[in-house]
Amino acid sequence: MRLARRSSGGGAVFHDLGNTCFTFMAGKPEYDKTVSTRIVLEALNALGVAAEASGRNDLVVKTAEGDRKVSGSAYRETMDRGFHHGTLLLNADLSRLANYLNPDQKKLQAKGITSVRGRVANLVELLPASPTVRFAPPSKRLFSNTTASGWKPKSFRRITPPICLILPETFARQSSWEWNFGQAPAFSHLLDERFRWGGVELHFDVEKGHITRTQVFTDSLNPAPLEALAARLQGCAYRAEALQKACEALRVDFPEQETGARRAVRMDSGCGAVMAGGSYPAAAFAP
Repeated sequence: MRLARRSSGGGAVFHDLGNTCFTFMAGKPEYDKTVSTRIVLEALNALGVAAEASGRNDLVVKTAEGDRKVSGSAYRETMDRGFHHGTLLLNADLSRLANYLNPDQKKLQAKGITSVRGRVANLVELLPASPTVRFAPPSKRLFSNTTASGWKPKSFRRITPPICLILPETFARQSSWEWNFGQAPAFSHLLDERFRWGGVELHFDVEKGHITRTQVFTDSLNPAPLEALAARLQGCAYRAEALQKACEALRVDFPEQETGARRAVRMDSGCGAVMAGGSYPAAAFAP
């Protein structure tokens, strides 16, 4: 799974071939996100899907099981223009979506714009025929007929392969560590694990891709290695290899802990550092 962060912010979105995206862009003062929302809603309604706007940015369909989210949106505005982009769940793998978009809120708290979580549904459940093929014509027709704020689109143009050549470069930039973490809003991360010798809670505050504050809590009878780890992580880059290096350094600082651990437990190949009479897999400290 590749991670990319969009410039509009908001909650995480799961993408596979069963999920599609739309984007509306307009200059100011004509830009109006309620117009683009209405276009999508009317396109869905034209297909027989009674969708409606809900909350800040969701489109939902009422079912016997309650409201089901089929679309989410995000927005961005500059001095002279604005854009509205969103998703449409056509036939996405909802099991994988739930696995990736179900974080423990106690363990990861972002200080950016939070997402409104909702029960979701695929349009294929509501439209047995291909939702993509059926959705495009009415949305184009409705966009052509839009006269809100006194403007009408001048033309429609299909994106051709030469234009798509810029997409890999854009994706590479927006999936890089420098963008995903180095320029991300500040956030906090909690890692907790229980070993045979005790439990550990490790709290990170992260800003601009670096750990600015670390706190450790443990009921281990020998907390010194963990306290040393917390001190080492201060100012460390929030990258797996940097955190693993800090863990490995404790073997040098606390050789007696490693010797005792080798006698007590059999180390497996996934062990990243051995401290306080137990093993710490490297993955436990990876973001």
